[in-house]
Amino acid sequence: MLELVKQGNIEYFEAAAWRAYPFFTHAFCTRRGGVSEGAFASLNMSLKEGDTDENISKNWDIVAAAFGVSRRNFFQVHQVHRDRILAMDDAESQTFDQQDMDYDAIITNQPGLAICMKTADCVPVLMVDTEKRIVAAVHAGWRGSALNISGKVLRLLSERYGTRPQDVQAAIGPAIGACCYEVDATVYKAMEFHPARDKIFTSQPGPETETGMGMGREMGKWKLNLALANRHQLQELGVPPENILEADICTSCASDRFYSHRKEGGITGRLLNFIMLNDNGCQALEMASLRPPRLLR
Repeated sequence: MLELVKQGNIEYFEAAAWRAYPFFTHAFCTRRGGVSEGAFASLNMSLKEGDTDENISKNWDIVAAAFGVSRRNFFQVHQVHRDRILAMDDAESQTFDQQDMDYDAIITNQPGLAICMKTADCVPVLMVDTEKRIVAAVHAGWRGSALNISGKVLRLLSERYGTRPQDVQAAIGPAIGACCYEVDATVYKAMEFHPARDKIFTSQPGPETETGMGMGREMGKWKLNLALANRHQLQELGVPPENILEADICTSCASDRFYSHRKEGGITGRLLNFIMLNDNGCQALEMASLRPPRLLR
């Protein structure tokens, strides 16, 4: 279960059960509490959509103040709807190369580093290994979900850090629901190897789905449950169902509180979702001091 919380001028959702773990901070922010206007009103966290530099800067100041975290501690990447995973840890000693920043998931064991994903209908998934104290942030649209990005993050945690699935807690934040997410056969085919494809898709009736001989599956329309797709990826690898919490909130239905790319015709802002291992009294991390990331699939 995720609960709505107000902090300073903003509001966000957090996993209520995670309050038992004081060693990390997390949030699925709403669009409320910022200074952006018009289609971007009000807590837009992305410059790419057409908002002003001044508004975005002020919004980051608002978020940083609300959580008591330096702006320099929020780490962002360029999300590209793929399955590239950035590992930020102390495994090596070279300087971090910021040139290649195309990723859709980040994992870290570095305290004080708030790893961020931005969404406007796609699924934000936050994970934590409660024993080894490692966190992950995932951005999963239909392409990333078709590539099993949540499952690949879990496998990487196991291979790189020895994470056990039973020690993983996951929270799936607000995203477009099956009620509003209609897709075509291209998306259905992309999910061909998903272990729960028959559960995450619901076919839509109409002339094309009534033609028989499998033509409905080739030409029809479908409703896709992205949150359920990512839940199944984690459960398939052994995460107990009770360890996976869901917001069960559709960003399209609740576009007054969340940005929705589909509902708002592609002209809208981006929500901030982040998770951070706490480090009492830590100073803002300098990028040059971090160990180099590795591109892992």
